[in-house]
Formats: sequence, structure tokens, C-alpha cells
Amino acid sequence: MLVESYLIASASMVGATAYFTLKTRGYISTTSMLMGFLLALYGPAYLIFMLYYNESSLVYRQLANSPYFADGVISLNLSIAIMFLGCIGGIELADKFLSGKQYELDGALKHWEHRPLSKNSNFAMLLVATNLSLFAYMALISLREDHFGVILGFLSAPNFASAKDEYRLLFGGSNTYAYRLVLTSIAPFFLIWGILESWTSRSKTLLLGSLLLLLTILLGRMETLSRAPVAFLIIQLGFACLLCLRNRLTWPVVAFGSVMLLAIFYPLIRLTIPETALGATAINFFFRRAFFVPNEAVLEFFTAFPYYLSHSWGTNIRPIALLLGTDFHPAFADVSYLWRSQSGSISNSMFIADAYADFSFLGVAAASLFVGSVCRLIDLLFLPSDKSPMVVAALSSALLGVLHLMAGAVQTAMLSGGLLSVPLVALGVSSTSALFRTRDVKNR
Repeated sequence: MLVESYLIASASMVGATAYFTLKTRGYISTTSMLMGFLLALYGPAYLIFMLYYNESSLVYRQLANSPYFADGVISLNLSIAIMFLGCIGGIELADKFLSGKQYELDGALKHWEHRPLSKNSNFAMLLVATNLSLFAYMALISLREDHFGVILGFLSAPNFASAKDEYRLLFGGSNTYAYRLVLTSIAPFFLIWGILESWTSRSKTLLLGSLLLLLTILLGRMETLSRAPVAFLIIQLGFACLLCLRNRLTWPVVAFGSVMLLAIFYPLIRLTIPETALGATAINFFFRRAFFVPNEAVLEFFTAFPYYLSHSWGTNIRPIALLLGTDFHPAFADVSYLWRSQSGSISNSMFIADAYADFSFLGVAAASLFVGSVCRLIDLLFLPSDKSPMVVAALSSALLGVLHLMAGAVQTAMLSGGLLSVPLVALGVSSTSALFRTRDVKNR
């Protein structure tokens, strides 16, 4: 059955690749980002890790000693096949739900590069007020939690990995959930929207407010004492610049993007991982962390459930645990403690791992269907409209949300990652602005 499961997973990857090529035709959208990242991280890279690179993986060798390892691999292979089928089903379901929008979306993507970035001066003052309010709130939290002191303490900690990791575990990141939500998803969305809107409307006031917000975002991201938050912000800003010019991936764009990713992550790796003193070591760390560590993490989950840990049936999701009146047991903490016996450490894995920990294969299918539907609905609701700063900012935020899906639970990607929270905020702001404009017209 093990060999058959690999064949099933491989067949699903081939089918997903064909679907991805025909459905997206190389255009950048939330749908193409979802399918592209899934294929890049959990397609051939997964097979290479499982069938070849595993010899260099300490995690794999540890898990392979489990008597349930083969069963876990079979479950993982079947779940990957279910994931690709579920995401495709969700995309098609969204197309059926908003069937009239599909043709508008195709036209918008086709003519994207020939349309200029639209201007809407009605948003300028609203964005000034919003960005300054976000700046004030984030600055207040940073002062209260002494983010400057945390960063300086990390830089002055002994220059070896164990000391840096211990300091990061004790002091990195804010304990205020609302602040973390704003820092991760809401503030970057308004930052990009504000910068682009200030450019189209030539508003120096809005540009100043956006730059102040940028400073507080950078401070908050640095205070996490991790590479990814700062890098993701730079990637979001660069992605927004790309979308202003074009929305189609070509080989030159992919090659340039890969070089830029290395340029962004290389100095951050050298700063946060002192042992990577040589350039080749830092680059090897980047590729291993990007392509193989995610597969190690997902393998940890599927080897753990249900053999060492029971399916949680919802208690892994905080709101459901509260409704059921039971204790919240995050799977990422239980899995980490199971394999490493370390309290406080976590094992973050892609969204199907958490879904499997909760509801087995049914959870994988439901989560994949939901993710595919949400990503496609974002495209259908936003992209057919004008090529506006808000749309570019929303699509840039969707990139971060999709990346959260690659290494976290669905609920985390939807809220903290902004995959659902940002579009809802964008639609709310747009509707509110339209309502005020209608009232002004009536009053005149």
C-alpha cells in the first residue's frame, strides 16, 4: 500500500499541475499563488525529500524508527492527493457560485498590463486618518512593551545559536493578540494601499502617514527576532511594485524573483544564525528551510496522529474549544513535545496537518475545499474591478495569507495571515466610502 500511496500522490500532483497551467495561464492571482506554492513546496519537493533527501534529515531518521511510520506516510500521501483535489473542487465551486464574474475576471487579467493604476482621491483622507491611527496604536504598544530594548538585548546576546534561540523564545513577539493581528496583516495592507494611493493622487500627507506606519511595522517585525516577518514585508512591497507593472509570470520574472529572495533572506540569516558564517552555508540553510523543513514538519504530524496523539475533534481550534467548554490543546505544541520533549517549542506545519490532527481525512478534505473557495472568491470579487491601489494591496496581502497556509492552520492564515480578514476589511472600507459619497451627493 505504501508504493500505491506514492503513485496516488504523484498522480494528484500531475493532475494539479495540468489544472494549474490551464486554469491560471500564467496570470498572477490568489488562485495561482495557492496552487503554485502547493506544487512548489508539497509537490516534487515532497517526493525528493521522502525518497532521496531523507538520508540527510535527522527528523526523518527519528520518525522512521517509529513502528507506525509507514502508516503515517501512507496517510500523508493520501492527504496530499485529497488536498489537491479539494482545492481544485473549491475553486470550481466558487466559479459556479459567481459564474457571471468568471468572464470579467478573465478579461481583467488579460488586459491588466495595459491598464494604468487608477486614482480615487476620495480615499486619500480616509487613508490618512487610518494610517495615522494605526501608527499611533502600534507606536503605543511598542513603547509599552519596550520593543527597542528587546531588539538591543537580542543583538547583545552571546553570538551563538542556542543563546539567540533562548532569548527569542523568552522575549520575541508581542503578547497582545490585537497588535499581532494588526502587525501581520491589517497594517501592511493599509501601508501598501496608502503608498500607492499617495502616488496616484500626489498626496504628500498620505505618503508621510504611510511612511510613519512603515516605521512602526518594521519595528514590530524586528521585535519578533525572526527572519521571516521582516522578509515577508519586503516581499509584499516588492510584489506590489510588480503588480503595478504586470501580472504574468515569465521565466525572467521567476529568475529575477529568485535572486531577490536570496538577496533578502541572506543577510537576515547571517544576522539571526551566527553559525552560518560562510555564504554557501547560509544559502544551503535557505533552501533547506524553504523546501525540506516544511515537509519534515508535516511528516511529524502524520506520524503522530492517531498513533501517539488522538484526533482532537475541534479542541485544536480555539473558538471550537471554547464552544465545547474544553481546554484548548494546540496540535503544534503537542507534536513538538512528543518528538522533542521540549515545553514551549512548537512545530508549525501546513494547513492540512492541523486539519488532519483535528478531523482526520475529513478535515483535510473540508479545509482544502474551503481554502480553494476563499482564494478563488478573492479573485472574483476584487480583480474584475479597476486596477486600483486597493486591489493591488489586497492581492499583495493575499500573497502573505497563502504563505501562512504553507506553514500554518487555516484559521491562522484566514485571520492573522489576512487571507480572509484583509478582504473583509477592504470590502468594508470600500462600502463605507461609497455610502458616504452617496450621502454627499444626495445632500447636494
